[in-house]
Amino acid sequence: MYEFTIAISLLLFLLASLYRREWGVYLIILLLPTYQIRFQVLGIPATFLEGMILLLACLSLRAILINDEPISLKNRLLHFIHNDKFTSVFIFLFLLAAGVSVFLAPDMTRAAGIFKAFFFEAILFYFLVRLIIDSREKLEKLFQSLAVLVLYLSIFGLYQFLTLSGLPHSWWGVEIAERRIVSLVNHPNALALLLGPILAMLAFLPKNKLKYAAILFGLPAFYLTLSRAGWLALVAVIVGIGLFTQYKKKIIILALCAVIAILAIPYSRTKLANLASGHDPTQENRYLLWSAGIDLIKKHPLAGVGLMGFREHFKNYPIGPDRVIQNYPHNFFLNFWVETGLLGLVSMISLLMLFYRKIYQLYKSPLPNPPPQGEGNIKENSSPLPGSSKTVLGFGVGLRGEDKGGGGKNYALAVVAAMAMIVVHSLVDVSYFKNDLAVLFWLIYALPFIVSV
Repeated sequence: MYEFTIAISLLLFLLASLYRREWGVYLIILLLPTYQIRFQVLGIPATFLEGMILLLACLSLRAILINDEPISLKNRLLHFIHNDKFTSVFIFLFLLAAGVSVFLAPDMTRAAGIFKAFFFEAILFYFLVRLIIDSREKLEKLFQSLAVLVLYLSIFGLYQFLTLSGLPHSWWGVEIAERRIVSLVNHPNALALLLGPILAMLAFLPKNKLKYAAILFGLPAFYLTLSRAGWLALVAVIVGIGLFTQYKKKIIILALCAVIAILAIPYSRTKLANLASGHDPTQENRYLLWSAGIDLIKKHPLAGVGLMGFREHFKNYPIGPDRVIQNYPHNFFLNFWVETGLLGLVSMISLLMLFYRKIYQLYKSPLPNPPPQGEGNIKENSSPLPGSSKTVLGFGVGLRGEDKGGGGKNYALAVVAAMAMIVVHSLVDVSYFKNDLAVLFWLIYALPFIVSV
């Protein structure tokens, strides 16, 4: 019955995607937590999230091979590969580094599964987003899907906090102030890592009821994860990016109010004070993880230790106060260097540089005018991405860079805030090596390239 339900659900996804391929993208975003629904296909482990991505990829591949659309996916694919050569090259090198790391891993079978889910399929989703989201309306609905994801995860998380429904006993806490929510994922930090980038993005996207609802429920849910790194990262990113907007005073005031509210709660004030004092068990855990990661890099500076290699090697190092064998060093750069070697680290840093260069171009330059029908990648029944000033993507301004409100700039700031949240938060955590987080990373990575095409 379990397998039958999964098969029917995937069939329904396939039918929805056949009707409109963009629906497949929206459903994947909305159902990111379904990586926890696991099954096997011919003995190969898989998740519901992977199944959706692969089915949508098959549909897109079929469209590319048939090549019967007025503006074909094949031409669109060749167009953005040609226009973004360096990005394509470094994506290939990143995949190559991860592929080589499979053969260096202590457990090649498990490493192959990680390569499939965290690298191949996540990057495949990046290409699908760039191919399918080709109009202003589709882009707006993509943002709405992200807002709905935050909304339902947050509402259930708040319900969980009040009722303990579905909350593992280990997160109940001795006192109610210590209670940490997980919502529909498996760890409070995992929830913070998923909500944080989207909340940072929503802070710079247009005013509407859905956005306000997502933020209204999302911020308290984000707080109740009790991820101190997440709190600090979100405030730092919103204030830092907010300085580049015309609303910097309001943003700073709101951020200060958030800080005051957190400090007004005795439990969170105590936890932050412990962190500032340097005498916190979590800090000790991180220092041990970083020390082990640096030591492994000294021993294996070029190739690293393979996917899931850190976990095996960490067994030989002192364990922190949490008494847990961790999978990763809990630092963005150490994670990639240890797991995928120097090539993986250099490729990721290069990809981030190309991402921020694209953001800078979007911020500084007016967005291009739509090409004549039949000469670009815009369908006849879709409004082109540059749009008009009526389409708002940042504090009530339009997408076009030449609009009075500077909508292109605010759109760029929204996307850069999301990526900055990923990087800043993961300086002390793991924001990539997880099914939903890897997909979210590559979704955000695709966004500045969509508008600038």
